[in-house]
Amino acid sequence: YGLVWEQKTEKVIADFLNHYLYLEEDASRRIINSDENKENLIIEGDNFDSLSILNYTHAGKVDVIYIDPPYNTGNKDFVYNDSYIDIEDSFRHSKWLSFIEPRLKLAKNLLNSNGFICISIDENELFALKLLMDDIFGSANYIGCAPRKGRGAATTKGTAELQTLNDYLLIYAKNKTELILQKKVIGKRAYPYKDERGEYYIVPLQDN
Repeated sequence: YGLVWEQKTEKVIADFLNHYLYLEEDASRRIINSDENKENLIIEGDNFDSLSILNYTHAGKVDVIYIDPPYNTGNKDFVYNDSYIDIEDSFRHSKWLSFIEPRLKLAKNLLNSNGFICISIDENELFALKLLMDDIFGSANYIGCAPRKGRGAATTKGTAELQTLNDYLLIYAKNKTELILQKKVIGKRAYPYKDERGEYYIVPLQDN
């Protein structure tokens, strides 16, 4: 039981294995933080290269990872080996899985023992991604699949397709037994919750 596909070689990974990569600071774009104990880092480059380099410096140190990969809709939203993958490509899904798998493995290595990862995705690859995540992170570390409204209104294409407004947020823990989800205790809000610790509200992702 599992997910099987024909692996397609990706040029960026082959190049990475044959070259030494390093980060070069652009001082003109430095982020100034008033707290001297904090450091912000923005890496501009291919995400496989960036994740690989971060594994040398930040392996096991990251609390939360959010990624927004190409959805592989077939509408020129996904580039593989410098070419757009269209809906008629017979290896469309194999190329997407070959693209995402090594990046997810690198991302997993970055998470600490109580960290978690969130991935935005829609129906084009949702079900394949769920099986792949079960394989990489373990089905026992599955947290949930949260629907997220992505469009204001459905469109009519004149086809038999069901038009949806949502995409999804697939969430996995590095180790679910060590994951701690906390509530934020505050004063009264429009829709407060309450327990023995006091009143609280659920913090939306965009407020964090």
